[in-house]
Amino acid sequence: MDRKNEKIFSRYRIKLINLNKINLQNKNVVKLIKIIAILTIAIIVFKVAMDATIPIINEQCKTMAKSIATKISNEEATRVMADYEYEDFCRVEKDENNNIKMIGINMITINKIISDIPVLMQQELEKEENNTFTIKLRELYR
Repeated sequence: MDRKNEKIFSRYRIKLINLNKINLQNKNVVKLIKIIAILTIAIIVFKVAMDATIPIINEQCKTMAKSIATKISNEEATRVMADYEYEDFCRVEKDENNNIKMIGINMITINKIISDIPVLMQQELEKEENNTFTIKLRELYR
């Protein structure tokens, strides 16, 4: 019987580098090439993953920042306004018959409120618990 016919399966192997013919010094080079290839693939995978997730994380950050800012602005406005009553904003002048003669606005009080609320909001936003939040992994894959 012929030797070629005895093989069950045979195919030509593509050999980029013939490892059998490489001496000991070149084996270190082959190991180095393999390590560089693995690191290159890892870096590419990391870059692709980051490019896919960073826009989602940025959008989540914007949404959370808006939510925190809205909550804080409402809380601070409510807290400041609790110290005032309607008479603090307007003064009503009446004549001798108890008819309303003039309604005046107390601009000093209104300006104080307008300046107090943003200052208090900024102080609250700078607190540590308002500067951090978490994003659940399941939110990355919507």
